Amino acid sequence: MVLSVTSCLSNQGGALAAGVSADALQKIQKAIPKEAAVKPLKPRKLLVFTRAKGLVHTSIPHATKAIELMAKETGAFEIVVSDEMSVFNPKTLKPFDAICFNNSNRMDFTEPAMRQSLMDFVRSGKGIVGIHAATTNFSSRPPVGGVDWPEAGEMMGGIFAGHHWRSGQGEWAVKIDEPDHPLNATFTGKGFKIADEIYMYENLQKDKVRVLLSLDFSDPKTASVKQDQTYVPISWVRDWGKGRVFYCSLGHDNHVFWNPAVLKHYLDGIQFALGDLSAETAPRPQQDPVRAGTEQTVISEDWGTLTWLAGKNIGNAEGLVLGRVTIRAGKSNPRHRHPNCEEVLYLLKGRLEHTMDDRTFTLAAGDTITIGPGVFHNATCIGNEDADMIVVYSEGIRGFEPE
Repeated sequence: MVLSVTSCLSNQGGALAAGVSADALQKIQKAIPKEAAVKPLKPRKLLVFTRAKGLVHTSIPHATKAIELMAKETGAFEIVVSDEMSVFNPKTLKPFDAICFNNSNRMDFTEPAMRQSLMDFVRSGKGIVGIHAATTNFSSRPPVGGVDWPEAGEMMGGIFAGHHWRSGQGEWAVKIDEPDHPLNATFTGKGFKIADEIYMYENLQKDKVRVLLSLDFSDPKTASVKQDQTYVPISWVRDWGKGRVFYCSLGHDNHVFWNPAVLKHYLDGIQFALGDLSAETAPRPQQDPVRAGTEQTVISEDWGTLTWLAGKNIGNAEGLVLGRVTIRAGKSNPRHRHPNCEEVLYLLKGRLEHTMDDRTFTLAAGDTITIGPGVFHNATCIGNEDADMIVVYSEGIRGFEPE
């Protein structure tokens, strides 16, 4: 049985090691956890799958090496590495306790038997670990370009839908959504910043996953990238039949895999997926209809502040976005437009000079102005006091384009 399984797998050890420099290897070795959170209930085997027909992330060999070294150091599991679709044959999958999709993308799940094999594997009580691009595996939507498989997309918890927080453009703040969750123990309740590429998702199963980490929009740099995105999950867990799914979008950049806290988060996620580390997966209760003032995040700009009060991304409104905006005396917000929605602005106090295309209007406290979809506009506070206003948009997600 072992020989027949091994013969079906691609032995990529040498090729993967070649993608890790001596310096990077030393950093990974220094960062890996020295022990696992729990002892395995029995010997465990993890399939690390690395097939990438689209973008081949340079971090793939670094992630694989980190997982290999964690397995050896902790004794919590052993790994087999493959990039061959034939591994999804039911007999070949049988010896494994979990599959790690290591930045795999555009997977060729065109054969119904392979699809059934993967679903049966997880639903029977096995596990899935998704690293970064794993949410690009099951959709033909550009720029993913794989195979449409909604069921597998639901299993992962969401499908990749772009990345405004890009690699090389700064450090992004990460919030610990549930400090007491076992998979978050490594962070000791403290958020952190990381330079990496952070994904957004379509069809996010927000009522079916338990979010562990998300972007922290109280950080001005993080919030300024895309101001209408106010909730972007980074890591989550969920049940799938009798099986377990752990996903984390961190892992585009090589250096992520010599970050000690992130490596421990992945190790704990692997142990959860293997069935050794018990952790709560039930989605937390839906948000209360009342959103307390303490939950609101004020986004500071050089011209004023924005506070998003309701909207689809916050999770407390489906068909509109509601916010409060302050423009400081003598300051202007940048000209922009909302291609997908109408905006209504109600001025609470102060005075505004508001431009719409080539027209200019003066507003006093109590005035309302309506801006149609696609109309470039901005406002200038012309009084001696700050201008305070309520803004509402006619869609649950506000499109935003600077001029």
